[in-house]
Amino acid sequence: MKAVEIAQRRKEITELLYQQNELKVSDLVKTFQVSDETIRKDLTYLAKEGVLKKQHGKATLVKEKELAPVFQRTTQFPEKDRITQAALALITNEDYSIGLDQGSTLALLAKKILPLKEKQIFTGSLAAITQLANGHHKLFCFGGEYSPADMAFRNSGNEILPDIHFDLCFFGSSGVKNRKGFCTSSLIDAEAKRRMLKKSTKKIVLLDQTKFEKTSLVQVAPWSEIDVVITSKGLPLDYERMISAYAKLILV
Repeated sequence: MKAVEIAQRRKEITELLYQQNELKVSDLVKTFQVSDETIRKDLTYLAKEGVLKKQHGKATLVKEKELAPVFQRTTQFPEKDRITQAALALITNEDYSIGLDQGSTLALLAKKILPLKEKQIFTGSLAAITQLANGHHKLFCFGGEYSPADMAFRNSGNEILPDIHFDLCFFGSSGVKNRKGFCTSSLIDAEAKRRMLKKSTKKIVLLDQTKFEKTSLVQVAPWSEIDVVITSKGLPLDYERMISAYAKLILV
């Protein structure tokens, strides 16, 4: 079976789970016309991704932990100000196409990008767009279903502007505790982030101190796929060693 068919089936299983919260293995076998063993392999994969919990003869959706709405997370803590200032310093005059992930830290970075020489900015974050809307940059929005809590559009499967490539792409993350890469609380968001990663020449992740104290639902990518991680001084030593073994680590 082709890898693309397997990926599509797992995506459809995930969408059914989001709709129904619980699925029986027997029903999935009938729906997709594949063997019991094939469905169990799919469920094992999705369980490792943190999407579901396997039980006898069925799978149950793992409910993502709700974060506070973005507008409640945009208070300018000195830590986020330092992180975004360090991120801003990585943007050169030659960097023209920039991808921005969602989240309060990325919205603050968008505000700091506003005075720069004209750029092309691609994002699904309404919070970032709001910061840039009255400026001179060219803005492109990915579109998708709007999530009020994230103030962002969730693109659940469409190709993200297939002809574009980012000089730089900045990513946020939910909790990374006990994980070996950067994470998100949503499978749909994870897929969008992975598509952005593939389109980026340089990939940069911004992490505030709280992210090392929380777990998260889905790992987007390992640190080996990231070029730069910017976070605060004083992060746990094991994470400092782990991240710096693969990516440039900037402590502010």
